[in-house]
Amino acid sequence: MRPLSTAFWMLASHGPVGYHGPILKSYNLEWGCGMAKWLSGLRAAVWACALVILVAPAVNAEPYELTESEVMDLALFKPSDVSLFGIKLGDSEAKVKENLIKIKIPGVRVDVQDVFVMLFDKRNPSNAMAGVRLMDGKVDYIFITQRFAHLAAGVFRLVLRGDGIDEARKLLGKEEFTEDQTTFTKLNYKGGAMVILFSGRDITVEFNAGA
Repeated sequence: MRPLSTAFWMLASHGPVGYHGPILKSYNLEWGCGMAKWLSGLRAAVWACALVILVAPAVNAEPYELTESEVMDLALFKPSDVSLFGIKLGDSEAKVKENLIKIKIPGVRVDVQDVFVMLFDKRNPSNAMAGVRLMDGKVDYIFITQRFAHLAAGVFRLVLRGDGIDEARKLLGKEEFTEDQTTFTKLNYKGGAMVILFSGRDITVEFNAGA
């Protein structure tokens, strides 16, 4: 195909315009097809960017604060996203002291018992309502019980206030595997990194580092 400048030079220096109609028609047709392909590619790129923007929040999950986040779908977070008053799995002992021990949380009493930092409801301090475990200077376990329900948010508030295993399954979906003993039943999710423990009338939600 001749370049555009050649086509116009031929128009200016030879014969009538009608003789060169096929040249211009061919050039315009090719140029139009190229523009259509370019616009089609641009539209595809715009749609791809829009999908990335829409999907990004689900892929890059935000931290799930047990006292604030109203998330109802387990697929939207991982156990490593979960935090208890700002403390997550893997956090240091220093951060635990800063967030749970030094800072006075309204209505909460904090006790250190061996490797556990336990949180009690001052109104009814007979049993711990939540806590973390420190191993080798880092948090490897977080738990909340039904006594924590008034502070919990999202799906776990409903689980802790629920009537038992069947209701938990309705809220969380079918567990990946079950540990069923005489005195307790454990529903395991997320490969065992999230556990719902039923022992008599007590309900405990546990998060751990997993295997």
